Amino acid sequence: MKSKTFQATAALVGTTIGAGIFGIPYVVVKIGFLAGVFYLLILGFLVLLLNLIYGEVILRTPGDHQLIGYGEIYLGKLGKTLAVLSLFVGLYGALLAYFIKVGEFLALILNLPSSLFFSLLFFVFVSLAVFLGLRIVSFIEGVLVVLLLGLIGLIGILGAGKIVVNNFSGLNLSFLFLPYGVILFALSGSSVIPEMEEILRQKHDKLKKSVIVGSLIPLFVYLLFTTVVVGVSGVLTSDDAISGLVYFLPSWITKLGAILGVLTMSSSSLALGYVLREVWFRDFGLPKTLAFCLASFPSLILFLSGAKSFIRVLEITGALMGGLTGVLIIALFLRAKEKGERVPAYSLNLPRALVFILILIFLLGMTSPFFS
Repeated sequence: MKSKTFQATAALVGTTIGAGIFGIPYVVVKIGFLAGVFYLLILGFLVLLLNLIYGEVILRTPGDHQLIGYGEIYLGKLGKTLAVLSLFVGLYGALLAYFIKVGEFLALILNLPSSLFFSLLFFVFVSLAVFLGLRIVSFIEGVLVVLLLGLIGLIGILGAGKIVVNNFSGLNLSFLFLPYGVILFALSGSSVIPEMEEILRQKHDKLKKSVIVGSLIPLFVYLLFTTVVVGVSGVLTSDDAISGLVYFLPSWITKLGAILGVLTMSSSSLALGYVLREVWFRDFGLPKTLAFCLASFPSLILFLSGAKSFIRVLEITGALMGGLTGVLIIALFLRAKEKGERVPAYSLNLPRALVFILILIFLLGMTSPFFS
């Protein structure tokens, strides 16, 4: 049973830790290290609470569903619509961010000044894979996460002696709203919680612990990575955390980081592109060719229209997706408390005031990109 608990925890860790990690040090530097860490801790706590809330919803509901299914069960068409909207914002926004940053990473690896060609080349690669219906094997995603954690550890070892304490000072409230969406994007992993429940179906009492540990590990990793990168790079921290290290660490480290970034985002892009195609094809009943076009081209159109800022895309995507998902999961929680057909393995007794505050934070957070 311990292996099942480990498997469920690893699923949440692997889903959460991804490309979003590269954007956190930049937004932390902008607002100031201590304020940024405070931001990360507060949002980390909120996401942990949200994951536990979603876990209870799942435990109270018979059958296997995803967020769209739970939305329809407890909130009807409105719930389903909000879930679909959240899904589309998250998937298209993530794909756009990956197109931008993979192009920049490839240009860094090859020491070339322009990334446009590589972003378009990456789009062609992902689109072809989606058209052919190729799926990335989950084992490969797990390996990439392990390699990424290894890179973070390596940067920590090599960068520890180059940390400058003064880099941790400063406060700039003009960037007060900037970290919200980027950090929320990086912490989001609730989509895998239904899978965790399936893994632990014979031992539901382990789900709560698994969700807590699986939510805290990414938070710890992000704190460690951010502390080292900001401590070393300071105001020269780049929007991808990696390229800015070229001035302080051996060039092979930055190239290795860029290579792992490309592999991680390629893996995620293939998975997200496939999911989008399947949603349009299976859930909306569209022809395969049209489903492929709707899965692939919106992100390209946004990119060619001028959406080329990695941080800005993460910020908007994280704020909108996180806000929609957060409000929806809390609404499902309140309904499941009344209408759920099963007795859950754990039950959260949240004060109404706290529930109201959570909803308010997620709703107001959706407006943060307009003020940053």
